[in-house]
Amino acid sequence: MSIRAVTFDLWNTLLTSVPGGLEIRRRHWQEVIQERRLDVSADLLWGVLSILPDRFETEWRAGRHYGPERALGECFSAFGDRLEGGDRQALSEAFDLASYHLKVMSVPDAADVLSAVAGTGVAVGIVSDTNLAIGRHLRTYLDEHGILEHVTFAAFSDEVGVYKPDPAIFRAALDGMGIDDPATVVHVGDLKWTDVAGARAMGMGSVRFRGALDDDEPGAEADHVIDRLAELPGLLPGFLSGVAAGR
Repeated sequence: MSIRAVTFDLWNTLLTSVPGGLEIRRRHWQEVIQERRLDVSADLLWGVLSILPDRFETEWRAGRHYGPERALGECFSAFGDRLEGGDRQALSEAFDLASYHLKVMSVPDAADVLSAVAGTGVAVGIVSDTNLAIGRHLRTYLDEHGILEHVTFAAFSDEVGVYKPDPAIFRAALDGMGIDDPATVVHVGDLKWTDVAGARAMGMGSVRFRGALDDDEPGAEADHVIDRLAELPGLLPGFLSGVAAGR
Protein backbone atom coordinates (compact mmCIF):
# COMPACT_ATOMS: atom_id res chain seq x y z
CA MET A 1 0.00 0.00 0.00
CA SER A 2 1.06 3.57 -0.57
CA ILE A 3 -0.31 7.03 0.07
CA ARG A 4 -2.77 7.89 -2.68
CA ALA A 5 -3.92 11.30 -1.46
CA VAL A 6 -3.21 14.06 1.03
CA THR A 7 -5.99 16.37 2.18
CA PHE A 8 -5.43 19.75 3.78
CA ASP A 9 -7.41 22.01 6.05
CA LEU A 10 -7.46 25.59 4.73
CA TRP A 11 -7.42 28.22 7.51
CA ASN A 12 -4.18 28.22 9.51
CA THR A 13 -2.89 25.35 7.40
CA LEU A 14 -2.68 26.76 3.87
CA LEU A 15 -3.95 30.33 4.35
CA THR A 16 -4.14 32.79 7.21
CA SER A 17 -6.28 35.90 7.48
CA VAL A 18 -5.39 39.27 8.91
CA PRO A 19 -7.91 40.58 11.49
CA GLY A 20 -10.22 43.19 10.03
CA GLY A 21 -12.88 41.24 8.16
CA LEU A 22 -15.70 42.91 10.09
CA GLU A 23 -14.34 46.36 9.27
CA ILE A 24 -14.26 45.45 5.58
CA ARG A 25 -17.89 44.33 5.75
CA ARG A 26 -18.80 47.49 7.68
CA ARG A 27 -17.31 49.69 4.96
CA HIS A 28 -19.18 47.84 2.22
CA TRP A 29 -22.45 48.12 4.11
CA GLN A 30 -21.87 51.75 5.02
CA GLU A 31 -21.64 52.59 1.33
CA VAL A 32 -25.03 50.96 0.70
CA ILE A 33 -26.55 52.70 3.73
CA GLN A 34 -25.38 56.09 2.49
CA GLU A 35 -26.36 55.49 -1.13
CA ARG A 36 -29.85 54.32 -0.20
CA ARG A 37 -30.21 56.76 2.72
CA LEU A 38 -31.15 54.03 5.16
CA ASP A 39 -32.02 54.77 8.77
CA VAL A 40 -29.18 52.67 10.17
CA SER A 41 -26.80 54.46 12.51
CA ALA A 42 -23.10 53.72 12.70
CA ASP A 43 -23.58 52.31 16.21
CA LEU A 44 -26.38 50.02 15.13
CA LEU A 45 -24.44 48.86 12.09
CA TRP A 46 -21.34 47.97 14.09
CA GLY A 47 -23.37 46.45 16.91
CA VAL A 48 -25.13 44.09 14.52
CA LEU A 49 -21.98 43.08 12.65
CA SER A 50 -19.95 42.57 15.80
CA ILE A 51 -22.17 39.73 17.01
CA LEU A 52 -21.40 37.58 13.97
CA PRO A 53 -18.06 36.07 15.13
CA ASP A 54 -19.56 34.82 18.38
CA ARG A 55 -22.64 33.53 16.58
CA PHE A 56 -20.47 31.59 14.16
CA GLU A 57 -18.27 30.19 16.94
CA THR A 58 -21.31 28.97 18.90
CA GLU A 59 -22.96 27.31 15.92
CA TRP A 60 -19.69 25.86 14.56
CA ARG A 61 -18.89 24.28 17.92
CA ALA A 62 -22.38 22.81 18.02
CA GLY A 63 -22.05 21.41 14.50
CA ARG A 64 -24.85 23.59 13.12
CA HIS A 65 -23.89 25.18 9.83
CA TYR A 66 -23.72 28.97 9.98
CA GLY A 67 -22.94 30.89 6.83
CA PRO A 68 -23.90 34.09 5.01
CA GLU A 69 -27.57 33.21 4.62
CA ARG A 70 -28.15 32.77 8.35
CA ALA A 71 -25.93 35.72 9.24
CA LEU A 72 -27.78 38.02 6.86
CA GLY A 73 -31.14 36.86 8.17
CA GLU A 74 -30.15 37.73 11.72
CA CYS A 75 -28.72 41.10 10.71
CA PHE A 76 -31.83 42.03 8.74
CA SER A 77 -34.04 41.04 11.67
CA ALA A 78 -32.02 43.36 13.89
CA PHE A 79 -32.46 46.22 11.39
CA GLY A 80 -36.22 45.63 11.51
CA ASP A 81 -38.47 47.83 9.39
CA ARG A 82 -35.60 50.12 8.41
CA LEU A 83 -35.12 47.93 5.32
CA GLU A 84 -37.20 47.17 2.26
CA GLY A 85 -36.75 44.33 -0.21
CA GLY A 86 -34.38 46.25 -2.46
CA ASP A 87 -32.30 47.30 0.53
CA ARG A 88 -31.84 43.70 1.62
CA GLN A 89 -30.73 42.71 -1.86
CA ALA A 90 -28.20 45.54 -2.05
CA LEU A 91 -26.81 44.71 1.39
CA SER A 92 -26.61 41.01 0.51
CA GLU A 93 -24.61 41.80 -2.62
CA ALA A 94 -22.27 44.09 -0.68
CA PHE A 95 -21.81 41.44 2.01
CA ASP A 96 -20.86 38.90 -0.65
CA LEU A 97 -18.49 41.32 -2.37
CA ALA A 98 -16.71 42.02 0.91
CA SER A 99 -15.71 38.33 1.13
CA TYR A 100 -13.52 38.86 -1.94
CA HIS A 101 -11.63 41.71 -0.25
CA LEU A 102 -10.34 40.08 2.92
CA LYS A 103 -6.65 40.33 3.76
CA VAL A 104 -5.42 36.78 3.24
CA MET A 105 -1.87 35.46 3.25
CA SER A 106 -0.37 32.12 2.32
CA VAL A 107 1.27 29.96 4.96
CA PRO A 108 4.99 29.74 4.08
CA ASP A 109 5.79 27.02 1.52
CA ALA A 110 2.13 26.09 0.99
CA ALA A 111 2.14 26.24 -2.81
CA ASP A 112 5.55 24.57 -3.06
CA VAL A 113 4.56 21.73 -0.74
CA LEU A 114 1.31 21.02 -2.58
CA SER A 115 3.21 21.14 -5.86
CA ALA A 116 5.76 18.66 -4.50
CA VAL A 117 3.05 16.30 -3.25
CA ALA A 118 1.09 16.47 -6.50
CA GLY A 119 4.33 15.99 -8.45
CA THR A 120 4.72 12.52 -6.98
CA GLY A 121 1.37 11.45 -8.41
CA VAL A 122 -0.43 11.77 -5.07
CA ALA A 123 -3.83 13.47 -5.26
CA VAL A 124 -4.28 16.68 -3.26
CA GLY A 125 -7.55 17.61 -1.60
CA ILE A 126 -8.91 20.29 0.70
CA VAL A 127 -11.35 19.67 3.55
CA SER A 128 -12.36 23.05 4.93
CA ASP A 129 -14.94 24.50 7.27
CA THR A 130 -16.22 27.85 5.99
CA ASN A 131 -17.85 30.79 7.76
CA LEU A 132 -18.94 34.08 6.19
CA ALA A 133 -16.48 33.58 3.34
CA ILE A 134 -17.58 30.41 1.55
CA GLY A 135 -16.07 28.03 -0.95
CA ARG A 136 -16.37 30.20 -4.05
CA HIS A 137 -14.65 33.06 -2.21
CA LEU A 138 -11.91 30.85 -0.82
CA ARG A 139 -11.08 29.37 -4.21
CA THR A 140 -10.12 32.86 -5.40
CA TYR A 141 -7.64 33.24 -2.54
CA LEU A 142 -6.19 29.79 -3.14
CA ASP A 143 -5.80 30.71 -6.79
CA GLU A 144 -4.16 34.05 -5.99
CA HIS A 145 -1.53 32.29 -3.89
CA GLY A 146 -0.73 29.60 -6.47
CA ILE A 147 -2.30 26.79 -4.45
CA LEU A 148 -5.51 25.94 -6.29
CA GLU A 149 -3.76 24.64 -9.39
CA HIS A 150 -2.37 21.72 -7.39
CA VAL A 151 -5.72 20.73 -5.85
CA THR A 152 -7.63 17.78 -7.30
CA PHE A 153 -10.81 18.41 -5.30
CA ALA A 154 -11.95 20.75 -2.52
CA ALA A 155 -14.73 19.90 -0.07
CA PHE A 156 -16.04 23.07 1.60
CA SER A 157 -18.56 22.83 4.40
CA ASP A 158 -21.02 25.25 2.79
CA GLU A 159 -21.14 23.01 -0.28
CA VAL A 160 -21.26 19.69 1.60
CA GLY A 161 -23.57 20.94 4.36
CA VAL A 162 -21.61 19.77 7.41
CA TYR A 163 -18.56 20.79 9.39
CA LYS A 164 -15.61 18.66 10.38
CA PRO A 165 -15.32 16.21 12.10
CA ASP A 166 -18.47 14.89 10.39
CA PRO A 167 -17.32 12.03 8.16
CA ALA A 168 -19.49 13.28 5.30
CA ILE A 169 -17.12 16.15 4.48
CA PHE A 170 -14.08 13.87 4.47
CA ARG A 171 -15.96 11.34 2.35
CA ALA A 172 -16.91 14.08 -0.11
CA ALA A 173 -13.24 14.92 -0.57
CA LEU A 174 -12.26 11.28 -1.04
CA ASP A 175 -15.07 10.70 -3.53
CA GLY A 176 -14.04 13.83 -5.42
CA MET A 177 -10.50 12.50 -5.74
CA GLY A 178 -11.64 9.01 -6.67
CA ILE A 179 -10.24 7.42 -3.49
CA ASP A 180 -12.17 4.52 -1.96
CA ASP A 181 -9.81 3.54 0.89
CA PRO A 182 -9.37 6.17 3.63
CA ALA A 183 -6.34 4.29 4.96
CA THR A 184 -4.42 5.46 1.90
CA VAL A 185 -5.05 9.13 2.71
CA VAL A 186 -3.30 11.52 5.12
CA HIS A 187 -5.07 14.63 6.40
CA VAL A 188 -3.16 17.75 7.47
CA GLY A 189 -4.77 20.39 9.69
CA ASP A 190 -4.32 22.56 12.74
CA LEU A 191 -7.18 21.55 15.07
CA LYS A 192 -7.45 18.38 17.14
CA TRP A 193 -11.23 18.22 17.46
CA THR A 194 -11.99 18.81 13.80
CA ASP A 195 -8.97 17.78 11.73
CA VAL A 196 -7.30 15.11 13.85
CA ALA A 197 -10.49 13.61 15.28
CA GLY A 198 -12.22 13.61 11.91
CA ALA A 199 -9.31 11.98 10.11
CA ARG A 200 -8.80 9.36 12.79
CA ALA A 201 -12.49 8.43 12.79
CA MET A 202 -12.26 7.85 9.04
CA GLY A 203 -9.17 5.67 9.38
CA MET A 204 -6.99 8.26 7.66
CA GLY A 205 -3.50 9.20 8.72
CA SER A 206 -3.21 12.55 10.47
CA VAL A 207 -0.68 15.36 10.69
CA ARG A 208 -1.21 18.40 12.89
CA PHE A 209 0.40 21.57 11.58
CA ARG A 210 1.11 24.08 14.34
CA GLY A 211 3.14 26.62 12.39
CA ALA A 212 0.28 29.14 12.19
CA LEU A 213 -1.80 28.15 15.23
CA ASP A 214 -0.79 25.72 17.96
CA ASP A 215 -4.00 24.11 19.20
CA ASP A 216 -3.83 23.62 22.96
CA GLU A 217 -7.34 22.23 23.39
CA PRO A 218 -7.70 18.68 24.73
CA GLY A 219 -8.05 15.82 22.30
CA ALA A 220 -6.21 12.96 20.69
CA GLU A 221 -2.96 13.94 19.04
CA ALA A 222 -2.15 13.38 15.38
CA ASP A 223 0.22 10.72 14.11
CA HIS A 224 2.75 13.49 13.44
CA VAL A 225 3.03 17.12 14.55
CA ILE A 226 4.99 19.53 12.34
CA ASP A 227 5.97 23.18 12.61
CA ARG A 228 6.63 23.76 8.90
CA LEU A 229 4.67 22.47 5.93
CA ALA A 230 8.00 21.77 4.25
CA GLU A 231 8.41 18.85 6.68
CA LEU A 232 5.41 17.05 5.22
CA PRO A 233 6.80 15.48 2.00
CA GLY A 234 9.52 13.73 3.97
CA LEU A 235 6.92 12.03 6.18
CA LEU A 236 4.83 10.52 3.43
CA PRO A 237 6.99 7.70 1.97
CA GLY A 238 7.02 5.65 5.16
CA PHE A 239 3.70 6.81 6.57
CA LEU A 240 1.68 3.66 6.09
CA SER A 241 4.48 1.20 6.79
CA GLY A 242 5.48 3.08 9.93
CA VAL A 243 2.95 5.16 11.80
CA ALA A 244 -0.29 3.94 10.28
CA ALA A 245 0.54 0.27 10.81
CA GLY A 246 0.97 0.90 14.50
CA ARG A 247 -2.28 2.73 15.13
